Amino acid sequence: MTRSVYLVGGAVRDSLLGLPVTERDYVVVGTTEQEMLDAGYRTVGKDFPVFLHPETQEEYALARTERKTSPGHTGFVCHASPEVTLEEDLLRRDLTINAIARSGSGELKDPLGGQADIASRSLRHVSDAFSEDPLRVLRVARFYSRFYHLGFTVHSDTTALIVRMVNKGQIAELTAERIHGELDKALSTKDPAVFFDYLRLVGAHEFLWPEITKDDVDNLRRLSSTSIPSPQIETCFAGLTMDLDSTRLKNLCESLKCSNNRTETSGLVAKFLAKWILLNELDADGIISLLQQTDALRKRTRFDAFNEICANISNNKTLPARWSHFLDLVASVRASDIATGETGPALGKAIRKEQTKLVNASILLNE
Repeated sequence: MTRSVYLVGGAVRDSLLGLPVTERDYVVVGTTEQEMLDAGYRTVGKDFPVFLHPETQEEYALARTERKTSPGHTGFVCHASPEVTLEEDLLRRDLTINAIARSGSGELKDPLGGQADIASRSLRHVSDAFSEDPLRVLRVARFYSRFYHLGFTVHSDTTALIVRMVNKGQIAELTAERIHGELDKALSTKDPAVFFDYLRLVGAHEFLWPEITKDDVDNLRRLSSTSIPSPQIETCFAGLTMDLDSTRLKNLCESLKCSNNRTETSGLVAKFLAKWILLNELDADGIISLLQQTDALRKRTRFDAFNEICANISNNKTLPARWSHFLDLVASVRASDIATGETGPALGKAIRKEQTKLVNASILLNE
């Protein structure tokens, strides 16, 4: 059998949509693992044969088929051999727009109608094998949010299949790590609220994040309609959760296995954003109190992240510098600078007095 290499998946799809291509994946037909190794490729796949090109480091996978054998994302048996055809490899993919291949000469291989679905702006599943991996429910929602601004919709047959999957309880098979991964990708899209809208439509919402309400998603919708600088993901997550009480936020972060940094920072936003916005109305005591309550002196990096996220959510570009300035003033007062000899609580009061003096002077200077 002749060895053939095809560009596949997102790179082909995005080029047809006129979008920037950031990653290129290839499928190789008519060869073996040993032949790939002999050609200098380095293996990286654990569950199926994926290799890195010796020069470009791009991924090349052997054409393969998959068969579901047990629940969960690891419950697949993969078969890769020189006999597996390109068409068989494309048939295992999720959506038709992701199942188009391009040969080295530029010829498109599209046995499943992906080009027609791109033209009609339709997200349509390749086959009923779609239902074998419930992560594809989140992937469809994520692609919907990513391409929503281009006029894409989810095909009615695909939505009907997803509803059946949800009703069977298949979402429960997903691990927190896989859910979180798709969530972060969705939060980096142009219309992340669409991701949550669709998952609510198909009934997956209660399985994934019952803590999130329609109002929370509307907060995200308003936020994403403005220009959000980097890091968009952390800003969007904090914007989504900024109205959650501490219990709901804790439950959500635990269920998603969020990092401590995201959990703590989003908690600060939920608790202190309203006060952060009122900086120009606060007196010295109120300013110092917020800095202490956020533990800004001990955890400056976390406060800086909180400060930036609050600026993005409120679309206020002037307050972050002022908050940083006041933090610098407060942090500049050290116990060794207090020459009156106080110790214990008296020393704390003396430090606070000096901090208040500096902050007051700065407030008066800017009035």
